[in-house]
Amino acid sequence: MDLRQMSYFVAMYEEGSVTRAAQRLNIVQPAVSVQLARLEEAIGQKLFYRTPKGMVPTHAGEGAYRRFLPILREVEQARRALTISGAVVKGHVAIGAVSSVANNALSETLRIFHRRYPEVTLYATGGYTTDLIEMLRTAQLDLVIVNTPSRGGRGYDTLPIINEDLALICDNAYPLLPPTLHPREVGEHDLVIPSHRHGLRLIIDAAFAAHDITLVPHIEFDELKTIEEFLPDSGFATILPPIAVHRALMTDRLRMHPIVPPVSRRLVCLSNTARPLGSAAQLFVEELRERMIEVSATLTQAIASSP
Repeated sequence: MDLRQMSYFVAMYEEGSVTRAAQRLNIVQPAVSVQLARLEEAIGQKLFYRTPKGMVPTHAGEGAYRRFLPILREVEQARRALTISGAVVKGHVAIGAVSSVANNALSETLRIFHRRYPEVTLYATGGYTTDLIEMLRTAQLDLVIVNTPSRGGRGYDTLPIINEDLALICDNAYPLLPPTLHPREVGEHDLVIPSHRHGLRLIIDAAFAAHDITLVPHIEFDELKTIEEFLPDSGFATILPPIAVHRALMTDRLRMHPIVPPVSRRLVCLSNTARPLGSAAQLFVEELRERMIEVSATLTQAIASSP
C-alpha cells in the first residue's frame, strides 16, 4: 500500500461515496475505485460494503481509518513545516461558523492554531448560515463554516470539512435505550431541538419527513450551548451532531444513540472566489478540518467500544 491509496481511502470513508470522494480529490471516479480495490487486495480484506445509499465501512475499514488518519496527518504536518520553514506565517483571518461548530470545535482549534502561528491575528463569530454568508459577501469574513445544502450561490468556493451523522443525545439519568434508534422511535421522545430558523432543524425535518414523521418538539432553543446545559435532569432528549457537544459526551455528562437509517449533515467551508484565501486562512481551515475529523473518529470509536 502507499500514501495515495491511504488518502483515497480516507476520502472515501469521510465522504461516503465514490462520487464525492472523486470530487474532493479532483480525480475521475474510476481512479478512486481502482486504488481502493488495490488497497483491499493488499490488505486482504474488504474495507467497505457497497450499498444503494453509498459506501459503508466494514469493521476492517473502521480500523484502517483509525490507523491511516494519523499517518496522513503526520505527512501533511511535515509537508507544511517544510513548506513554511524559515518563514513566519502572518496575517489576519476572520472566521464565521454555525453554532454546532462554534460550540466546541472552533474554540479548541483557535487555541491550537494560535500556539502554532502566534503572528496570525484571528476574529471568530458564530451565527446562522444566511447571516454568515451575508457577512462573507460583504467582506466582513474571510471564510464561513456552514451546513449544506446552503444557499452559497455563485461566486463562492466550497471546501468539504466533514460529513457527520446526527444522534439522539440525552443525559445519563435518561431511561435506558437501545444502542441505535429508528427515526420513528426518536420521534416518540420529549425533544428539545433548534427552531426552524436554524440550519440543523431544516436537515432534521427533511430527514424525518422522508419517513413520514413530523417532529413536534416541546421546547426549541437555537443556542446549542443552552440545549447542552438544559438536558441534565430535564427528562428531555435532543437531536444534534455529536461534535457539537463532544466534551459532554467524552466526560460522560451526556450520552448518544446513533439514528439508523442515518440523519446526516455535511459541513463545508465557503470563501469568496473574488478574494482567494491567504496562506494563514488555508492553514486554519485545514487545522479545523483535522480537529473535527479527529473528534468524530474518537466519538465513533467510543461508541463502538461501549458495552
